[in-house]
Order: sequence, then structure tokens, then C-alpha cells
Amino acid sequence: MIPLMAEGAIRLILLCSGDVVMARLRHTTDRDGDHAYQLLRPRLVNSAVDPSQDGQSSWVLQPYLAGLTSQHNVVLFKAAVASVLEPDPRLLQAYALETSQECPLEETPVERLKRAFQEFTETFEGAQ
Repeated sequence: MIPLMAEGAIRLILLCSGDVVMARLRHTTDRDGDHAYQLLRPRLVNSAVDPSQDGQSSWVLQPYLAGLTSQHNVVLFKAAVASVLEPDPRLLQAYALETSQECPLEETPVERLKRAFQEFTETFEGAQ
């Protein structure tokens, strides 16, 4: 696994062109200093021809811009992005497996609060 946990969150990106791309997303700037998104290991998300046996939609992930460039990362102007969405956990897991990335489950706000309290308590106890 390639640990990219510190380099942005994995998101589903709806492009203005209508394409849906899944990638690890980082905020950056373009060459003019305007805000942009860097997509690390982007994959085009397409509906599978046959739905899965349990009746749920299934998806196919394909390398984004495959055959057009050998680059693995892409920078998009913010104007090209219609929306940034949280991916379905099953799609997130499929993406992480295909791109060989670590993909920790995101914490709920309550879990983050518990972890922060625990870290604070440990720090406080260590200072005494």
C-alpha cells in the first residue's frame, strides 16, 4: 500500500463536462496563482453495464485520460469542477484497492471529539 493519508482526502468529483472522477484531492494553485484542485491518481467512474445481483448499482473505475497522457496526477481549474462529494463507502474501498492506497474510514464528529479529548487528557496527565 502507498500511504497517501496525509496528502488529501479521497473524493468523488463531478466535473462540469458531466464526467464523474474519483481521486485523492488536494487544494493547490494554477500557474497564475488561481485556486485549483490537484487530483492524485484520478479514476473515471462509469456505471457497470449489468447491475449487481443484489439489485444495487455497480461501478467501473477506469484510469482518467488513459491513452492520452502518461501522467498520474492532474490539476483542474476550480471552474471545471461542478461539485465535490463524499463517495459511497463501497466505491471508496474499490478505489483504494485499485490504486493501492491506504484509505482509512473517516471519523464521525463524535469520534473526532472523543479522540481529541483522549489526546488532551493524555497530554494533561503527561505534564503532571
